[in-house]
Amino acid sequence: MLQLVWGLFVLLLLTGACAVLASGGKVHAALLPLPLLSGAALVLYGFGIVGALRVGAGLVFLLLAALWVVGLVKLRPAGFAKACRETLSTPGIALFLGGAAFFWLLFFVLRPMFTQWDEFTAWGLAPKMVVERGAFYVADPVNLKASFTYPATSLVTFLFQPFGVWSEWACLAALDTLALACAAAATALPRQRWYSAVLVFAAGVLLPYFFRDPTPGAYATQYVNAMADLPMAMLFGGTICLYLGTGGRRGIFWLTALPLALLTLTKDICFAYGLIAAFLIGLDGLVGGEGSFRKRLAPALLHGGGLALVVVAAFLSWSRYTAAVTPTVDTAASVGSAGLSYGAVLTGGIKQLLGIGRDEKFAQIMAAMGDAFFTRRVCLLGGGALAVLAITLVAAAAWLFADKGTARRRILVLHLALAFCFAALYAFHLILYYYNFSDVEGLALKDYDRYLTPYYQAWMLTMLCCLGRTARSKAGRAVLGAAVAVVVAVFCWRGVPSAGFWTAADSLYTLRQDVQRRAETMNEELNWGDRVLVLSQGDDATRWYYYRYELTAQVVNGFGGFYGRLGETQDRWDSDFMNLVESENWTLYDYKAVCVPETLVAYMAEKDCDYLIIDRADDYLERNFSPLFEGGLTADMPATLYHFEGEDAAVPFTVAAVAESEVQ
Repeated sequence: MLQLVWGLFVLLLLTGACAVLASGGKVHAALLPLPLLSGAALVLYGFGIVGALRVGAGLVFLLLAALWVVGLVKLRPAGFAKACRETLSTPGIALFLGGAAFFWLLFFVLRPMFTQWDEFTAWGLAPKMVVERGAFYVADPVNLKASFTYPATSLVTFLFQPFGVWSEWACLAALDTLALACAAAATALPRQRWYSAVLVFAAGVLLPYFFRDPTPGAYATQYVNAMADLPMAMLFGGTICLYLGTGGRRGIFWLTALPLALLTLTKDICFAYGLIAAFLIGLDGLVGGEGSFRKRLAPALLHGGGLALVVVAAFLSWSRYTAAVTPTVDTAASVGSAGLSYGAVLTGGIKQLLGIGRDEKFAQIMAAMGDAFFTRRVCLLGGGALAVLAITLVAAAAWLFADKGTARRRILVLHLALAFCFAALYAFHLILYYYNFSDVEGLALKDYDRYLTPYYQAWMLTMLCCLGRTARSKAGRAVLGAAVAVVVAVFCWRGVPSAGFWTAADSLYTLRQDVQRRAETMNEELNWGDRVLVLSQGDDATRWYYYRYELTAQVVNGFGGFYGRLGETQDRWDSDFMNLVESENWTLYDYKAVCVPETLVAYMAEKDCDYLIIDRADDYLERNFSPLFEGGLTADMPATLYHFEGEDAAVPFTVAAVAESEVQ
């Protein structure tokens, strides 16, 4: 209940802040939720770097409350109430607040949980650690390592969960609130054109479903996942829409720097996305500014260059911070197993693209990428070519209904520039497939649709924003309505899954809840400083990662290979999870570690482990390892937490906790 009350309270604070800032009439109210949320997250970022996240949260809420006080004093209660009513009557704000409140209330009732693999390895684990520990995961000495994720999603989550009480559903609601704020930025239209604002917002909300390749009947995770894909796409598109809404006006223009910085801190590829956004904004200023080309050049360079500096500063600040707090880890930016620098990768990739020293693998991947643009599904219509065609049709409609002259030129240049940047990004991913993936994964174009659909989505949102702004006539509104109707119709025809954020997904949580119940019992004995080795015979790493996510302790990595005698470690390599097998039975499990009782004890001592969890045993453990454990082992035993007494103890492992479970 605390998370729900606080989430709605934050929305209330944002409503008043938007009302006060919009009361002067200098900025459209629909533009404000995005920079306010982004600015709040960036304040948290600054305090997080110095290890004072909770202090930063307190300052954010004091600043938002101060805006209420300013409004009450300056406008007086009656004027402040009027400003709030006017703000709530703005379609973009009303839809944003209504949609966000809907997500918070619905998720509070349904309690959705994480379901995707990467949520437990990084994207869900990172915000969990930040909320529970009140510190960035890379700086906290007792964290469950998630250091390769960027902090934006954790910061937004922490804004809505600053008290150290973690809920997955509240994390999902917080990220969806940010996404709705981005959609609202595309609706900054005069109040009398509420019809167009509603249509653009509706289409923006549906775009994550439109740009996907669904499995028929599958559970839709677009708004119920902690991955960075949705925030990245919406922030990229929302930043450009925010710029279009400001009209490049001095002072207000720099509101775009806030979501742009947050975008850069969302994912590693967002450094490129941020620079693309800065380039597009600078180019639009050059094309659409007043006066001669020479007069337009200086402001365009100032705006585009200034935003580019914001992107670089955000990117470098995180890189320098991670390097400073993890001095024993190689934090240098590198790509692939060869550890090449980004500069070397780009140089080598460009040479390969130009045919200079091109090898067979690169040629095969390039051919696969060329074919994929037409054949790999990235949206409900089909491949990338059809997606670009659909976006171009929307851009053409926006161009047609725009005023002749500068307005049309701006739309044309913006669309062509987005196309050019997409081509560059496409080539960049081709290079990454060559350098950063194994031969099998590279030739298969692993996660192709996931890497590219955020750009398509942002591109379409930008063109819909342009169409909404130019569709002032009845014909224009009709075309806008038709475009949105197509998105809705295709979604209803091919995109509606059997379940999504609007339904319960209990069947997906069976295994998760089983591990969660076991971990809750063991957490009564564990502390963050404890080091734990987890054994779950027959596991494919799923249960191991669930434990790593659920336990309030450091989960120690296992090993793969052969560790059959003391001191002989040359055939052993570091791993994450492991299944213990007999040396003569290597086919028992797909992933295995040969280990005898003495070397299990030695490994525990080597890794300075305090506890061992046997989540699931088998006949091999029962037959060979029972003498090491208090009470012995059985193949069908419940999950048990053992305290490691040391190498010299007569019985190295003593029972600390037993977790009964319905699922084996």
